[in-house]
Amino acid sequence: MEEAEYIAELKRRWPRDHTSVEPSPETMDLTLKALRDYPQSEKLWIMRGDLLQLVDFDDGTDLNESEKCYRKAIGINPRSSEAYLELAHFLDSVMNKPRKAKQYFEKARRAKNA
Repeated sequence: MEEAEYIAELKRRWPRDHTSVEPSPETMDLTLKALRDYPQSEKLWIMRGDLLQLVDFDDGTDLNESEKCYRKAIGINPRSSEAYLELAHFLDSVMNKPRKAKQYFEKARRAKNA
């Protein structure tokens, strides 16, 4: 499968309503397969980070994995406004670290205007 096909398939599987708020284990497995095939895909790392935020963490999944995914995307593309923005939202809304998030909101703004 090509990178664009993985992205399209993940978008198709994205939880969309109140009856399917959590991604299926198969969807999460697909993100791992996609990243094995395309480990330098900024977009796939961002998508995995976004999906991880929707997982039920009672199953042992580490919430910090989302942050790691966004940081991996930034490592791949330090000018990724999307990765900085997603990391900022995660830090602000999920981790309740607004001061830390502020620096990433600023980096996202600068990256977008670069």
